[in-house]
Amino acid sequence: MFEFKDNLNHIVATALYQKYKEENLTVIDVREPYELLESKLEDAINIPLMKLLTSYSSLLRKDVTYYILCHTGQRSYYVTNFLDEKGYKVVNIVGGIDLLPQCNLN
Repeated sequence: MFEFKDNLNHIVATALYQKYKEENLTVIDVREPYELLESKLEDAINIPLMKLLTSYSSLLRKDVTYYILCHTGQRSYYVTNFLDEKGYKVVNIVGGIDLLPQCNLN
């Protein structure tokens, strides 16, 4: 992981993939279901952005670290910032699914 000046936790997608293969990580993909038809990370939990923003307190636990994934990293950055402010342990996946060419894609 590395830090931006925003004090959030970030990990580059390629580094995340290696960590994902070695550890049991909880990855949340905030893309819409139709976007998963193009590519997805095996075992990632799909919770679309708006659903997550409106229902996070009933969907997430504060004792779990969540790695937030989207297409390019913009939505995941927004969600990571939002959840961090609410007291959740979150890590933004920089570059999104676009930088995971070697992962299990559909």
